[in-house]
Amino acid sequence: MKSFTMKALAVAVLGLAGASAMAACPTITGGNATPGGGGAWTSQSASADTTFTNAPTGLNGTSCALSISVNAGALSNTRGFVSDTHGPSDIGSRYRARFYFDISALNLPLANNQAEIFNAFANTAPGAAPTDMIQMFLIGGTKSLRFLVADSSQGSFYKTITAALPASANGHYYVEFDLNQGAPGSFRYWITPEGTASADGTPTGTYAPTNNGWSGVMQANLGRYSTTVNFRTNNVGAPFIVDEFDSRRQTFIGQ
Repeated sequence: MKSFTMKALAVAVLGLAGASAMAACPTITGGNATPGGGGAWTSQSASADTTFTNAPTGLNGTSCALSISVNAGALSNTRGFVSDTHGPSDIGSRYRARFYFDISALNLPLANNQAEIFNAFANTAPGAAPTDMIQMFLIGGTKSLRFLVADSSQGSFYKTITAALPASANGHYYVEFDLNQGAPGSFRYWITPEGTASADGTPTGTYAPTNNGWSGVMQANLGRYSTTVNFRTNNVGAPFIVDEFDSRRQTFIGQ
């Protein structure tokens, strides 16, 4: 997790493995691949019932992005995501990440129209707890992001935090979070429409989990997976678009 000052372009990643921003749009093809995302990511996983390709335009002024859509007849395990993985020397007790997403094409009339869009997990967890330290879901109805934050003080090992998406003229958003391990640790998050100013000192929300039993984030996955049947039924061919992923150890990333 390096504190780069430049942003990731297109679907290139500035992240855990120290990859550099790419000046041109990568060529993205479907299926499983290592490296992934046109070569900018450690790997990708895309099932045959998912369309996984370049978006014609990017977010936040970039020239392209990653577009993921459900094909007709998609199965419950349909997926399309890229992964950013790193070795033991890059694991720390703090992890910050930011990306942009576009839901303008999605039909999300009900709360059970859900899809997981991001997770970050550790190598080890306390006791019987899962290794995920952060999971992020897109929720329909009152359109929201739902975070599951690892917390050994919870009976389920996770604290659920649901935050409604603010109004956006074009369905484009920015999300960032700052996860610090401890007893208690801290979790802060920012959700704003694309182009709206944000600052380190004014997060959208905060929480103090007990998460010192996890070994620290070793991999992040970004895309679309773990969908409900209603999400798949309502969104055949509708792209979910992600762009400009950046992860760091300390510094605020911002828009």
